Amino acid sequence: MPKIVLTADRALFTDYHGYDFLGFGLCLPYRLVPEGIEYRVLAPKTPVDGLRAKYAPYALSKVEASLLASGLSREDVVVTPPHMIRKAIDRDTEIVGVHVVDPKGLAPVSWTLKALSGGGKTCTELEFEKLIYEIKSLKEKYKFKVIVGGPGNWQLRGYEDEYGIDVLYDGESEITYPAIVRKILNGEEVPRYVQGESAPVDKIPLITTPSRNGLVQVTRGCPRRCHFCNPTMWKFRSIPLDNIMKEVELNLENGVKGISFIAEDVLLYGANGLRPNSDAVKKLFKSAVDLAEKYGASRSIGFSHVSSSSALAVKDAVKYISEIEELSDDNPAFPQIGLESASPRLVRKYFRGKVYPWKPEDWPNILIESSKLFNDVYWYPCYTYIIGFPDATPDDYVATTELIDNLKSEGFIGWTFPLLLIPMGGSIIERSRKTGFTYLSKLPKEAIDCMIAGWKLSARNSRRLVGKLMRGMNPLTSRIMLSLAFKAIDVIEAGIEGISREPEIVNDVYGKVNVRNNWDFVKITLLHRW
Repeated sequence: MPKIVLTADRALFTDYHGYDFLGFGLCLPYRLVPEGIEYRVLAPKTPVDGLRAKYAPYALSKVEASLLASGLSREDVVVTPPHMIRKAIDRDTEIVGVHVVDPKGLAPVSWTLKALSGGGKTCTELEFEKLIYEIKSLKEKYKFKVIVGGPGNWQLRGYEDEYGIDVLYDGESEITYPAIVRKILNGEEVPRYVQGESAPVDKIPLITTPSRNGLVQVTRGCPRRCHFCNPTMWKFRSIPLDNIMKEVELNLENGVKGISFIAEDVLLYGANGLRPNSDAVKKLFKSAVDLAEKYGASRSIGFSHVSSSSALAVKDAVKYISEIEELSDDNPAFPQIGLESASPRLVRKYFRGKVYPWKPEDWPNILIESSKLFNDVYWYPCYTYIIGFPDATPDDYVATTELIDNLKSEGFIGWTFPLLLIPMGGSIIERSRKTGFTYLSKLPKEAIDCMIAGWKLSARNSRRLVGKLMRGMNPLTSRIMLSLAFKAIDVIEAGIEGISREPEIVNDVYGKVNVRNNWDFVKITLLHRW
C-alpha cells in the first residue's frame, strides 16, 4: 500500500462529463442542486485502475510528479478519487495530501451565487467537508499526517483543528512540497503553515497521471498585478513548448479526447512581461492542433482566460487561433475575460496593468473594440466585472452600466457576469486589509442597477448560446440539459425582475427554496410550483 495518498473532493475530482463549465453549477448552494443532477451530471465519479485514478485534477498530477522527481517511487505515491479513499488508506499510510480550490464556498463565483440566492452551504463546501471529515476519522485510526494545499488554502485558516489539518500549504509544489514530505517521513517536525518556493521552469517535472479534460499549464503566474487577484503574486513564466506538448501527448495517448490550456492569459504565452509574443502564441496553437490531428482529437484547443488588451495587441494571433481551430458560429470558443470595471479611476487604482499598453481612460473603448474582434472570430466571451471595490462611487457603477448598454447596442454575443468583491487570500487587497466581503444589502442602488444590466444581457444571450455550449454532448443528455437550461433562464429572468423591484426578495423568497430532493426539483422546473 502507498505511503502517500493524494486526493481532492468530488467537486474537483471529476471530469464534469467533459464540460468544465458545468463545474460552476457546483458553486451554487447545494439546496439548489438536486442530488441526481450533482452526481450524475455535474460531478460523475472518476474511473480508477485499482486504486489509481485514470485521470486527475492537473494540480494533483503536478504534485505527484514533484514527489516522483524528488526520488519517491510510484509505489509510494497514489492519486485516488474521494470514493476510493477508504480503500487507499491503511496502516502503511503516512501522509494524505488534499487539493482545495473552494473548500468554504468563499471564491468569487460561489460568494456571488450565494448572495444572489439567499445563502447556504455550496456544493463545493459540502463535498470538501464530506471528504475531510472522512479523512479525519481515518487519521484517528491510522495516525498519518494531513497536508492541505491549493488556491483555496486561504479559506481554511482557523479551521485546521476542526478538519484535522497538520500542514496548510500555500504556493508551488515542485521544490518545497517534497521537502516537507521527506521531513514527515523522517519523523521530523514541520510547521503548520508552509509557503512553497517558486520553481524555475527547468525544475517543473512533467505529469505522469493524465489530467482531467486534457488540461495542461502553459504559463504560471501573471505580470499584471491586479489588486484583487492572487495568481499575480506568483512570478510569471512560460512553460517550454516541448514540455507542454509532452504533457499534451501523454493525455492523448491515454484516451483523453481534447486539449485545453491553463493560463491567466493564453495570449501572453512567450511574452516578455506584458509585451505579447504573437509568434510564440501561434506556434503553441499550431503544435497543439498538429498533435490533435495525429491522435484524432478535436482541433478546438480549449483555453480559459485571455485579456482584451492582449487581444488587441496581437490581433493576428487571435485570428490565427480561430482559423487553425476552424471555429465557426456552430463551433465557437468561450473564453473568460475580466472586464472588472469601466471606470478609468478604478482601472488606475486597482488594475492598471490589465490595460497595458494603453491608458486607463482607454479601457471602455478597448473593451468595445476587443468585443467586436472576439465576435468576428467566433469567440463568445464571459466577461466578469467586480462589484464592491472599497471606494467605488455611484459614478463608477454608472460607467460600467453604460459600457454594458453599449455592448448590447453593438450586438455583443457573450455574457456579462457581476462578481462581488472578496478579499482573496494572498491578493494585494487582502494584504492591505482595506475591505472585507461584499454584501448585497450594503450596496448602493447604482451597484444593483449595474448588476441587473449584466444579468439581463447575459440571460438574453444565453438563449442563443446555451445550445452551443453543449455541442458534442450525448443527444439524450443534451436534450435534458437544454430543457433544464431554458427553464433555468426563465427562472433567472424572473429573479432579475424581482431583485430590481425588491432586493429583499433574495432572502425572503429565494433563500427558502430547497430542491435538493429530486421531486421538489421536478415540481419547480416542470410544474412551476414554488
